[in-house]
Amino acid sequence: MIMEKFLLWWERGLISALGLSIALLGIGRLEFGRAGMSVSAWSVSRTTFFFWLILKLVQLARDGRTSARFSDLKPLAPLLVFFSVVTLSLLPDFRQPGDYRYFFFACAHALMLVDLFPATRAKRWLPVMLGVLPIVLVLRGVADNPAVLSFSLTQRFAFPLDHPNTAGYIFAMSIPLGVIISVVRSWWRPLSLFSCAGQILALILTFSRGAWLGSAAALFFLTVISKKWLLIVLLAAFSMASVLNFSSIQDRLASVVRPEDDPSMRDRLQLLRSSLQLGMQNPLLGVGYGRGRLKEALRPYLKGTAIEHTPIWHTHNIYLELLTGTGFLGLLSFLWLLGNTLLKIWLTALSRSGAQRLLGFALAASWIAALVAGLGDIPFYHHETRIFFFTLLAAAHIYLSLGAEDEIVPVASASRGTSVQLPSR
Repeated sequence: MIMEKFLLWWERGLISALGLSIALLGIGRLEFGRAGMSVSAWSVSRTTFFFWLILKLVQLARDGRTSARFSDLKPLAPLLVFFSVVTLSLLPDFRQPGDYRYFFFACAHALMLVDLFPATRAKRWLPVMLGVLPIVLVLRGVADNPAVLSFSLTQRFAFPLDHPNTAGYIFAMSIPLGVIISVVRSWWRPLSLFSCAGQILALILTFSRGAWLGSAAALFFLTVISKKWLLIVLLAAFSMASVLNFSSIQDRLASVVRPEDDPSMRDRLQLLRSSLQLGMQNPLLGVGYGRGRLKEALRPYLKGTAIEHTPIWHTHNIYLELLTGTGFLGLLSFLWLLGNTLLKIWLTALSRSGAQRLLGFALAASWIAALVAGLGDIPFYHHETRIFFFTLLAAAHIYLSLGAEDEIVPVASASRGTSVQLPSR
């Protein structure tokens, strides 16, 4: 009896820690004192994994596989296949495994969420933390550097994240969830509207072309499928006003259509061509997952080019990056993960009603944002985008596990005070 209570509180502690990790995605890294101590979504999730592993081992030794609930993780089979292929790409010597270590803990983050959250009431806060809380990132960034409001390419929005592209990727995945929550007439509706407006402004200020495209695709999909036509009119008007009033935004958009006029785009295209050539020569498992192996393998292909002596961070394209690093096996397993998740969300949403249906559409839109933004950046190489991506994956599987009998949070509908429903337990 004492042992059961102990394990119950242990599990509750893990759920609280994972909730803190997800909340920190919308808050940003917090630093304490002069000693350089800090806490972030990544650090909390990584630490939680070891305590979760201990819990699983105790449950396995005490009551067998049934108590450990490993069967509940079967829907994550595409993720496990993708993880296995990434691991195989580093064999036989596991040289330069730094990025793989981060990837391992990100996959573990998704496993922990799918294992612990479906049977708790905490899961109802996932859409709120992912879609509304990032307004804190916006407020911290503007307070730290008000010059970002000048709409200048020299003052791109980044802080408290590590790079403008990181911030753009986060906002692109977050905004669809915030938009759906904003149609819920409850006490958090004003906050979600404020959050969406702030995040859209910050997204523009990141000047991240990939995030712009990802967000545009996601919001267009969400508007059409949810038939919120007023939403797309307002967003289009806001976007057009930004484009017409700021030449910096016009120039940034023009570089997508005419990449030869932008030096950074020319260099990136050269890198993409060289990476494709390298990937085609290592088609099965690539040169090995991670930036270190890519840089090492690419150097001979860049001799004589304009970027021969330029530092190589990555290819700025998740699909080509995986082709080069993990071969066609890695790329195809990743595409299976993406497509399988999107299809299941879509089919499940169509079978639901009320806010459960809208939430499914929002998750699908956020997933689309991640897919399209991946054409211009790589979520696996930044702590916040990596944890957000795998949290979104876990949230999708938690959504799939909901049933019609689940309790809901009642809110007023747009028409006549009946209730639209968000899932909880």
